[in-house]
Amino acid sequence: MYPGRRVVRLLRLLWAALLLYGELGIYYHRVGRCQWPDGAEAAGNGVARIAVVADPQIVDHYSYGQTGLLLRVVEFFTDIYMRKSYVVLQQLRRPEAAVFLGDLMDGGREWGDADWESEYQRYRSIFVNRRPNEMRVYEMAGNHDIGIGNTVVEPALARFLKRVGPTNQVFEAGGYQIALLDTLTLLSDDARVSNGSRQMVEWLAEQRQSKGAKPRILFTHVPLWRPDGTPCGPLRQSRRDALIDASGYQFRNELFENTTRHLLDAIQPDAVLSGDDHDTCTVVHTVPATGKRAPEYTIGAFGWASGTPVASYGLLTLHPGSEDGVQPPRFALRNCFLPYQLGIYMWYLGALAATLMAAAASGFQRPWSSFGQQFGQLRAAAEVDKARTRANDAAYLPLPATARAGWHAARLPFARHAVRIVVEVAALAVPLYAALLLFFYIV
Repeated sequence: MYPGRRVVRLLRLLWAALLLYGELGIYYHRVGRCQWPDGAEAAGNGVARIAVVADPQIVDHYSYGQTGLLLRVVEFFTDIYMRKSYVVLQQLRRPEAAVFLGDLMDGGREWGDADWESEYQRYRSIFVNRRPNEMRVYEMAGNHDIGIGNTVVEPALARFLKRVGPTNQVFEAGGYQIALLDTLTLLSDDARVSNGSRQMVEWLAEQRQSKGAKPRILFTHVPLWRPDGTPCGPLRQSRRDALIDASGYQFRNELFENTTRHLLDAIQPDAVLSGDDHDTCTVVHTVPATGKRAPEYTIGAFGWASGTPVASYGLLTLHPGSEDGVQPPRFALRNCFLPYQLGIYMWYLGALAATLMAAAASGFQRPWSSFGQQFGQLRAAAEVDKARTRANDAAYLPLPATARAGWHAARLPFARHAVRIVVEVAALAVPLYAALLLFFYIV
């Protein structure tokens, strides 16, 4: 066993533990510690548990202008993050439904049919429903999928309706009526585009008057309007503590004020869930006609390359209440946060620096620990040479070339020793890292 073997073992242990936690354990830790609100860990008694995913917005060349190999690398690492997160979410929380709040792709509205289909299959490979008999999936459209208002891209809308599903949906769960409203087309002045959404709002308004009408949860991609500067609460990560009512090419941060008031009056939701902003935000609206208060929860983006440091999702629990009406239906929502991916990469960089320093220290220690022996041998050789040349008055000649070469020989083992340690550590760490990355493409 060469002297640095113990260092190799310690470094291998460090890397194995770090990679297992950074690529696997941290996902189970973060998802595992964020449980269903209201203690609804076990299904039953009519309780519905819905996972809410906002803005996966899978990266493509419309995202950051990347092309070629760099784009493929970014796509791979952003995709695997969301894939792992979604797998673990299904395994640990076991929701009965998952609602995607739109912006499934980044450049969805821009793609031609062939490219869009390729990207859609990529999206499907990331968000696989591993419990199709137990979990239903509902996918809404976002402005990155179809556009918004008068700039809705009609071919993109038609493609979404054909390949993904309806942009307006209603279903019941846990004693509530869940309304997934396409507010993107609702903002269009073109009746051909907006009629479906307008008719749904009218139908919801009529249903509200019927006997036995259930309480409602409204889902919308774009958040509702609120007064400027309304604080978003303590879970927001942005330095800006409020949404800004701004708009531009194919985006609008909030619905119009009059649209918001109309929706609150017509639908009268108990709560609103929205996406689009990529960060968490909780505000409370007042229904103008009744004074009823309705909280709105904006869910942060599910991916780590969305501009918000830590990705997140929501867990929504719906309790139907008692049959005798003594206990009314109630809901609870919890914002949950996924691993901080850039932080994980910083751990790896720190471990790499520690590995290089440990290898260098071990290699530096080894040649100098044997330096006394080498110096003794050089001194003995010099004494013998001095005796042989004394008669020729060569006592003060420079140290022989063989002795000078010995100093260089003392340096070479240092480099070889350090490199050997790094290579042996990498022989374990690199294959383990690759295996952990690919693991979630196999399971």
